Amino acid sequence: MKHILLLLFAFPLFSQEQLKYSINFTEKTESPVPVLFLLHGYGNNEKQFDELIERYNNNKLLIVSLRGSLRFIVKKNRWYEYSISNGDTLSNQTQITESTNRIMKTIDYIKNKYNIDETKIFIGGFSQGAIMSYKLALLYPQKFSGLIVHSARLPVEFSIIKSSEHYQNLNVLIIHGNKDKGLTTKWALQGKRLFEKLGSNTEYFETNIGHEMTSETINKILEWLSYFEVG
Repeated sequence: MKHILLLLFAFPLFSQEQLKYSINFTEKTESPVPVLFLLHGYGNNEKQFDELIERYNNNKLLIVSLRGSLRFIVKKNRWYEYSISNGDTLSNQTQITESTNRIMKTIDYIKNKYNIDETKIFIGGFSQGAIMSYKLALLYPQKFSGLIVHSARLPVEFSIIKSSEHYQNLNVLIIHGNKDKGLTTKWALQGKRLFEKLGSNTEYFETNIGHEMTSETINKILEWLSYFEVG
């Protein structure tokens, strides 16, 4: 079994510094390498994507799994707090802004530390991590070539930049389970329609699962990445 190298970088919990993360390899390469940044779900950590990383079987892609900036139980982290009131989701926008800033700082840190192909930077996540990925791709479409959204909805608050050409260069994979009782497929379809409207190359994959990541959905992610000669 391939071993995952885990690098943990400790910084003050509420600082604006880069986040802790795990990475699939640590040495610089001679040629620029594509990179995939992964954001875990609420109550999880950077190890949520270990199976995906284990099953990725070549060195064409640097995979960086980030740890959420807010911890509430040992080994359980989140990107922001939320509540549901009268059927509406209320999200802590201050925490979202903090997490957004720290994710971008970490991305810049990785770009400076490794020989990154800046034309192939992907971001994605599961559940709350995928909501944050939505947020980042909508804010900074010019910085990413691909977006992976697994079991998520659009952010409660988001903005779209005026220059639509950046969205037209964005490739999007949206994965959702039709047995997901927490987030039904209507939420995934909202994201699909938005990115199609923005002109992004959008693929929607719906399967017979709940709110979970499975071998089938991991296979789909790896297959999708292979279209860009990184999987």
